[in-house]
Amino acid sequence: MSVQMQRRLFTVQEYHLMAEAGVFGEDDRVELIEGEIIEMAAIGTRHASCVKRLIAVFSDLERRRAILGVQDPIQLTERTEPQPDVVLLQPRSDYYATAHPMPSEVLLLVEVSDSTVDFDRDVKVPNYARSGIQEVWLWDLEANCLEVYRNPTANGYTSIQRFERGEIISPLAFPDFQVSVDLILG
Repeated sequence: MSVQMQRRLFTVQEYHLMAEAGVFGEDDRVELIEGEIIEMAAIGTRHASCVKRLIAVFSDLERRRAILGVQDPIQLTERTEPQPDVVLLQPRSDYYATAHPMPSEVLLLVEVSDSTVDFDRDVKVPNYARSGIQEVWLWDLEANCLEVYRNPTANGYTSIQRFERGEIISPLAFPDFQVSVDLILG
């Protein structure tokens, strides 16, 4: 007789309780994706450099236009709370002190990927689409390009564009703000 094994999926609330109880160490890099606790890959120097460049570029946006978040949680659903590399959020007077941002508050979400590009593209990006996040940028450091996902549906993004070196992109929320692919890739 064969027994089928079942996975135990966690909610965001259970995940937070586990963190408060000390289940995760101070230096543990984990996120909750579709109820599963996923250990995040170590951040390499090129990844860190790209994130620093994004911070520098997006810091030029006026504070009244967006709040810049770096590797902070976003609650997508009851079972999914990723920590994207960079987000631009709708301004809020409490700077999200009372709750993590929800998808409707995300103006732009950015993932920087080197060793995790397949997971980010095949798992995280579809989760962002199902949650209604309007725009996701995936910096693929292996291919040295930017993938831009727009127009979310339950089945994924209907608009996917690829930007190469020498090109300029503007976020949907800030069409007057330009970002150079070359600058971010270094």
